[in-house]
Amino acid sequence: MKTIYTLVALFMGTSMFAQLNMTYRGNITYDQELSDIWGYAAPDGSEYAIVGVYNGVSIVEVTDPENPTELFFFPGANSIWRDIKTWGNFAYVTNETSQGVMVIDMTDLPSNASAYNWTPNIPGVGTISSCHNIWIDELGFAYLVGCNVNSGGMIYVDVSSSPGVPTVAGIGPAIYSHDVFVRNNISYCSEIYAGVFSIYNVSDKNNTQVLGSRETEGNFTHNAWLSSDSNILYTTDEVANAPVGSYNVSDPTDVQELDQFRPIQTLGEGVIPHNVHVWDDWLIISYYTDGCILVDGSNPTNLVEVGNFDTFIPASTGFDGAWGAYPYLPSGLVLISDIGNGMYVLEPNYVRACWLEGNVTDASTSFGIVGASLVLESTNVTESSGSQGSYATGYATAGTYNVTVSKSGYVPQTISVNLVNDVITELDVELVPLEVVTINGSVINTIDAAGISGAQIYITDGEYEVTVFADGSGNFNFPNLFQGTFQLTVGAWGYHGECTEIVLDENITGLELNLDPGYADDFSLDLGWTNTSTAVTGAWERAIPVGTSYFNNASNPGVDIAGDCAGFAYVTGNAGGDAGTDDVDDGSVTLDSPEFFANPALNPVVSYYRWFANYDNTVANDLLRIYLVNGGTQILLEEMNSSVQQGQWVYSEVNLVDFISTSGMYKLRIQTADDVGNGSIVEAGLDDFRVDNLTSLTERNLPMIQAFPNPSDNEFRLSLERITSTLNMKLMVLDVTGRTVIEQNLNANTKRLNIGEGLASGSYMIRIMDLNGKDLSSPLKVVKN
Repeated sequence: MKTIYTLVALFMGTSMFAQLNMTYRGNITYDQELSDIWGYAAPDGSEYAIVGVYNGVSIVEVTDPENPTELFFFPGANSIWRDIKTWGNFAYVTNETSQGVMVIDMTDLPSNASAYNWTPNIPGVGTISSCHNIWIDELGFAYLVGCNVNSGGMIYVDVSSSPGVPTVAGIGPAIYSHDVFVRNNISYCSEIYAGVFSIYNVSDKNNTQVLGSRETEGNFTHNAWLSSDSNILYTTDEVANAPVGSYNVSDPTDVQELDQFRPIQTLGEGVIPHNVHVWDDWLIISYYTDGCILVDGSNPTNLVEVGNFDTFIPASTGFDGAWGAYPYLPSGLVLISDIGNGMYVLEPNYVRACWLEGNVTDASTSFGIVGASLVLESTNVTESSGSQGSYATGYATAGTYNVTVSKSGYVPQTISVNLVNDVITELDVELVPLEVVTINGSVINTIDAAGISGAQIYITDGEYEVTVFADGSGNFNFPNLFQGTFQLTVGAWGYHGECTEIVLDENITGLELNLDPGYADDFSLDLGWTNTSTAVTGAWERAIPVGTSYFNNASNPGVDIAGDCAGFAYVTGNAGGDAGTDDVDDGSVTLDSPEFFANPALNPVVSYYRWFANYDNTVANDLLRIYLVNGGTQILLEEMNSSVQQGQWVYSEVNLVDFISTSGMYKLRIQTADDVGNGSIVEAGLDDFRVDNLTSLTERNLPMIQAFPNPSDNEFRLSLERITSTLNMKLMVLDVTGRTVIEQNLNANTKRLNIGEGLASGSYMIRIMDLNGKDLSSPLKVVKN
């Protein structure tokens, strides 16, 4: 039924976890997954954890936190969701499958405990068999939500009048609520699918009155918890990268957002917040894959992380790790339920934050600068200035720190500040604008020196970005650019794009950007691919991929192919979070390239990297198909199912002479679909598309080298294709005298290399040779500026 033991080895591993102001005290594990957790302090001073387990409820004594001991286990309906609250000596436990509400009598702990299932029939409503969540207020009323009756809306239950014998006292609006918090007869319902929390007056259990509502940032409001003074509501959204929000709810008709908190260690990495609790103005938050995080909420307009303990070792995202946190035992211990790693007992050290607040303004105009970056050096703390240039951030540990303030178009500043716990340090910063320049140039075809009409030229320094298009003669103009170092990317359909680093100053008089003809697209620029979709979610999009996983198997790509100019690929949905959040559902998604010319006499070869993932517990029968399209004719080039290499980028190369006999204009089409009602995970991707005309079939099988950028001011990013394990190969870089300056062995997994950063200016030849010195590829000339 279960396996429970104190895990000394696991504690040894936890010393490597993220750990700040939280100390490990004890841990037990189970052979089943855990869900929520609650605590109970008996009249004799003994303390207990009440743990939701997949197949029941576990009662664990934690009076000796180094040796948590399970005393009782009550089997229940199998359910990955359980929620627990207590009133007096009784615990009330909900689940999302069957058997109603479990009522546990803990009066005689530690010697005895008993349990039964309560399944009331509510006249005109139905019999309660499952509920998602329960809250019990200070008046002894339980609030059941997410139940199989009343459309998941609130059901009011009296658990005070007859301890251990609950009775239904009324029902609320038939509006699904995922979580509920009640104090002073004011209910705060997390209406997850509407993406809002709603506030109700529940004084009259037969006449509930709505007072107000407010949407939350992630549009998937999962839980809410009230501050000690009842003025501030803290919320979570159960989606990737969502913040914990703070809201002033003192006037329910005019709720005001005050701040958003995200953990600094995994900012932007797709981590999902689950539940927030409040104890004496500290927030105790359980994060999937990030463990327990403490946040100082005494300044609700500036939430600052002051403690953490990671219960989930691998750095990842998804629905693993910490589910619930309970911080209300008289001893001050915090109980954590980790889905797969068991129940943890932690000792928190609650400290007040060191706050840093102020304004960033333009030194020449005194106007506030929006989007200025503030970095607290030697920490992970970063912040951006908001409306009117104001900012608010902070850190857990007092000390003297350097703060670097920067914004594209301004001279950055680094300032030393002394941060003190429980003190707001004010720092106003004026940034001096940089001088501006106007850049003209042209994009030229290297074959005939003609200008390339419509070519895209994109520049960015990581913050500021701008795109212009060349005119009919290939000329372009960037007016009023500030000076600095930028990444420049240029491309057009029918050409090989380039990217390079460029320094813009008053010495720039004109740029000549040369492109080689040919079809190559790494999606650094939007060159006109089109997508169509009949699916509910998961449409193709050009994006920097956000990885997802399904039971530790990669679903959506986490990165694109190495060596791209800008990190973009085409993927099917890119919301991150759960693997099923934005995958292809109930329909097909199709991506078409712009047209390209193919002549079978020149042995055209289409190559690309493709991604396919199709997972399901029972049936994974969806397909990825890649076509060549000519007018209304669709020619199948490849078909993949769930038996192929899944969850990874796979290089594919197709010789079109095997499929076409006449020259003409063609498109590449990549298409996948999810069977309606199947429910399996379906994700696809495409990157690094090329069309190469090869002179012979023999040459098609030889290794090929591409270098970007070329010429280069720094290093060359090499793309190596047709590197196979059947040949022992090495890459050689030779200078103009024939002297070898770089030599590197290659294997079948070598697809991308960065070389040449330390080379002197000049021309070099890159070759792929066998170990006997025989050329295996055509040499490639590169130029180092």
